[in-house]
Amino acid sequence: MPECVTCGTHVTERFARVFGDNRNVVRRCMDCSRAADLDESPGQEGGDAFEDRELRTWS
Repeated sequence: MPECVTCGTHVTERFARVFGDNRNVVRRCMDCSRAADLDESPGQEGGDAFEDRELRTWS
């Protein structure tokens, strides 16, 4: 059974195939990704990351 290398949480074989590397090794599961995304969020400094995305204009 595949598992997250970071936290050891079980992940499905499909998750490992889609989000893992070429050997289906998962470096970050959904829980780890959320935590990492929060740490690196542009909204961390008091701004709102969602609001920043809404203000972008797409050509």
